[in-house]
Amino acid sequence: MLPAPDLANAVTSFCTIGAGATTLALALLIAPRQPARWLFVWLCLFVTGLPTLGWHGWGVVATDWSSEAWRVADVATNLLLAFALQLAVLGDFYGPRFRNRLGLASALANLVAIAGLVREAVTGVKVYAIPLGDFGGFYPGEAMLIADALLAMGLFYAARHRIARAAMPLLHCVTAIFLVGLGLATADGSVVLGRVGSLHALWHIVGSFGFVFLWAFTHVRLVSEAADAGATR
Repeated sequence: MLPAPDLANAVTSFCTIGAGATTLALALLIAPRQPARWLFVWLCLFVTGLPTLGWHGWGVVATDWSSEAWRVADVATNLLLAFALQLAVLGDFYGPRFRNRLGLASALANLVAIAGLVREAVTGVKVYAIPLGDFGGFYPGEAMLIADALLAMGLFYAARHRIARAAMPLLHCVTAIFLVGLGLATADGSVVLGRVGSLHALWHIVGSFGFVFLWAFTHVRLVSEAADAGATR
């Protein structure tokens, strides 16, 4: 049996898996069908949940090489998800030159972060990039994930003049959920407040709902764009 916080973290990993399956199904089944770049985002969300479950269910208590392997897979797939989100936003709102330059720079930065994860796994040396004392902190790979998410949200808001007014409240909701999740993610995976407040497990739940809201934002935006295009014909 896993320790209680690890069990909570493992069980709530199914929220990430379920959110990925749900958003992918909705994107495929409800018209207008979302572009392939967004389908890739939802697929990455589903894939990310699998090593998240592996890390919290088996990796954190393993005493062999598999522990670090699960950790690398967990953080690396999260980085892939954030990168996929950036590509989707760039494809929706930005021209080829800017899209290619920023996409390449982000890809290189994320590859360096993944290489750092592998180095940490091999050497066993991990140092917080953003230390928060006894509460926890962020390792370099996790700090890169935060930077990726901030970049994606920044790209959204920089293009807000091209986003349908009906979709903007949902974007604000996604942003608020991300900020709440960021606060929860600062805690070490073993931090529990008030008996049932397993903060990392709550982060899994909050993040999953955030991506469902992101799907809704994308859907409303595409519906509004299709309606505007039909009205101008």
